[in-house]
Amino acid sequence: MNLLSKSILVAALGMATATVASATQYIYVTGSTAARDAVYNTLTNTTTGFFDNTGTAQPTFHGIGNSAAGNCSYMAFSNNVSGTPTIIKCTWSGSEAGIADVSSTTKVEVFIVDADLTGAPGTTTIVNSGTPTTSDTNTTSTVDLAMADNAISFSKIPTSTASQTAVKVAIPFVFVKNHTTLADQAAFTNLTVDGFKALASGGDTMSLFTGNKADNGYYVYLAGRDNNSGTRVNVLGETGWGITKAVNQIELSGGNMVDSAPPSGVYQANWGQSSGGTLAKSLVDTTSSIDQVNTGTAGFVVVAYLGLADENTATNTTYNCTQLTYDGVACTPAAIENGTYSIWGKEYIVEKASESSLVTTLKSDIATHLGSNTTGYEIPYTSMNVDRTGPVTPPFTGVPTN
Repeated sequence: MNLLSKSILVAALGMATATVASATQYIYVTGSTAARDAVYNTLTNTTTGFFDNTGTAQPTFHGIGNSAAGNCSYMAFSNNVSGTPTIIKCTWSGSEAGIADVSSTTKVEVFIVDADLTGAPGTTTIVNSGTPTTSDTNTTSTVDLAMADNAISFSKIPTSTASQTAVKVAIPFVFVKNHTTLADQAAFTNLTVDGFKALASGGDTMSLFTGNKADNGYYVYLAGRDNNSGTRVNVLGETGWGITKAVNQIELSGGNMVDSAPPSGVYQANWGQSSGGTLAKSLVDTTSSIDQVNTGTAGFVVVAYLGLADENTATNTTYNCTQLTYDGVACTPAAIENGTYSIWGKEYIVEKASESSLVTTLKSDIATHLGSNTTGYEIPYTSMNVDRTGPVTPPFTGVPTN
């Protein structure tokens, strides 16, 4: 081989090596909408972050679905890991959906395209829309990791080969009531276990919830999540309804009840929203809405169950929902930590079997640091004085460890 040929070969090998070295590596994450804010804060934290340049540069971030970055339904983070360009893409679809994703080798989800990640490290771009365009989310992939508000043993796939690691936070859930000007609705401030079961059975008149027999002119209904949701698992388990038992829920669009099976005229069924953010934004004033379930009554009230990030959306000045107490107890950090408020779940990160060391490293990083990067939407285990074995058991004295 002559000198020129050797030079060309060396140059070609050098280019190939550079191409391999700079090839982007990806991690795909789904799961709990209630945990998405904590994951966002962990991945963008400059002290405990997963990416290179710890302590200096945050990753480039692109989010879709909310004006607050940590509440976006779609997220993407881009920076280097050990000098290699690395992108983490997240689609928050619910805990049960996430467990199903990592329990399958073929199931795919839709994620943000690479082209949306523009700008230097630390650049944040947000599209405040709950419905991304096809150009924003036309990347599909199988999933590596999922956040879950319930353990695999309390999921729809208890025999999953995925592995789970406890993330040392408790995730609270609350009931909210939508805003109306219907008579005496302000007297409805508390939801009991029996009241929830009445709602889950199909609803009842306002008199059941106020104790005033005169409040029988309109009904209260339940709106909630679909059966891919860990929020739903925890609420149905804690109330004693049963985590796999069908529930009668309505859905709203523009304040109107949605037909669950058109053209049959069924407005109440075992269905729900795939996202807590979508559910929160559906809770508009229904004072003048037509009651399609109990016809002949004017208006109705809606009760929904949400994680705290989505409750923050529902109770803002746009929607004006009201948080209800549960069995007379308000959701506060102290009430959760001491066991008097009982609607909360233990958080897990679930990894598909036989993943790469990069994915395992990210799982460990989230499991280690997420509890220290909370924002008030989660309770670190270090603050908890009670534990529980799952969503069907009440809290008992003891600090959570797994």
